[in-house]
Amino acid sequence: MKMLQFIFVVSICFAAGSSCQRELNFDDNSIGVLKKNAAGNCFPIAVTGSFKIDSFLTDKSFAEVQVDVSFPGKFDIRSDTVNGIFFHQTGKVGKGTSIIRLQAKGKPVAAGTFNFTARYGESVCRFSVTVQGLGPAVYTLSGAPGTCLAGFVDGTYIAGNPLTAAHTITVDAVVTTPGSYTIKTAAANGMTFSGSGIFNATGFQQAVLSGTGTPLVAQVTNITVLNTPGNCTLPVTVNPQGFGEALFSFDGTPGACINFDVKGIYYAGIGMNATNTALLNVNVTRTGTYSLHTNAANGLTFDGSGAFTTTGPQTVTLTATGTPVRAEQTAYIPNTGTASCNFSVNILPLPPPATFTLSGAPGNCAPATINGFYIVSKPLDPANTVIIKADVTVPGSYTVSTNTANGFSFTATGVFAATGAQNIILRGTGTPQALTPTAFLPRYGTSSCTFTVPVQ
Repeated sequence: MKMLQFIFVVSICFAAGSSCQRELNFDDNSIGVLKKNAAGNCFPIAVTGSFKIDSFLTDKSFAEVQVDVSFPGKFDIRSDTVNGIFFHQTGKVGKGTSIIRLQAKGKPVAAGTFNFTARYGESVCRFSVTVQGLGPAVYTLSGAPGTCLAGFVDGTYIAGNPLTAAHTITVDAVVTTPGSYTIKTAAANGMTFSGSGIFNATGFQQAVLSGTGTPLVAQVTNITVLNTPGNCTLPVTVNPQGFGEALFSFDGTPGACINFDVKGIYYAGIGMNATNTALLNVNVTRTGTYSLHTNAANGLTFDGSGAFTTTGPQTVTLTATGTPVRAEQTAYIPNTGTASCNFSVNILPLPPPATFTLSGAPGNCAPATINGFYIVSKPLDPANTVIIKADVTVPGSYTVSTNTANGFSFTATGVFAATGAQNIILRGTGTPQALTPTAFLPRYGTSSCTFTVPVQ
């Protein structure tokens, strides 16, 4: 009898319609509406979590909305994507009023308050989320309160000659709290230096400060880099106006250069960077400026310029540019207009591709150090670099590129000679178009991570 009674009840449910069966089966899509007020805003709404610029959202960031369900089953509620983030949740829901937690996804690009539209079937409502700006970094200058440790000065400084993009100083900072920074120097002898960017990690980080102004007096000028709680100083040598051409000869003239030192590793097919240099010994008989260029051979040239402020034995540094074409020993001769010497560089064959993952993938590149100024309508220069980390398991060659966004992009080529944590220096090209933080996605094979560059 009980068996017959059960069949009879089910038969009545079928006869009455399909709704009885669907209340027992959640495999169909639910039907309902998002609760909202007269203005169309989700009501009630609860937004929870930390929303910060340039920080990937975690499972602790979400928005809770309420739904009135008239027909139970599966649901898919999502928002539009605004400022690099969106909200989404799927699942099953019963008839009546329910609270649905929409998980936040993505990484905010800019600070401010942003409006989102949530959709459940044909029903929509709106809510807003406030994204906090990146806080200031906390750091000390390496060497403070004395001489800036590991700092160095680029460019030749001559009294009365305005500074250019080639005139920079680099300082080390010990970062305890990542964030944005602006570092300036006190004005000295008509010159100031400044730089801004983001320290994305703790520990030692470099900041490049660009010079402005015109040196007034030929002297060694102590540049004070300002910071609380302590400053540090760097000496900058300013040469006299009318500083003439130096007179010097190479060690080894007119044959092979003696005791030269070729720095860096040279691979066929890999472009040169700042580590690819040649150090040559010279004997200076008259102080002044110099400008050296070698012949072009096998896709490379070496160039260097500067000033000798004293006579006697000195060392000049020539920097390689170009991309080697063939794996072979190649000779170069610096052109001085007088007798010179020759030095050779061993170009190695390109090794097989490396195996590695980008540190922080698939989230934020961890860490990422952003160098240089990024200014709307100003083309990027060699100071515009981003340093990211790679976890190398098999040494070898690599090429890492980013997407192009807001008019510029980054790329790096090189060779890893060892396993473990290694630096990748991404070099920027292009011209920023809009005043907005810009996100980039460096990729190697299936490994990718993200970093954001502030544009001024």
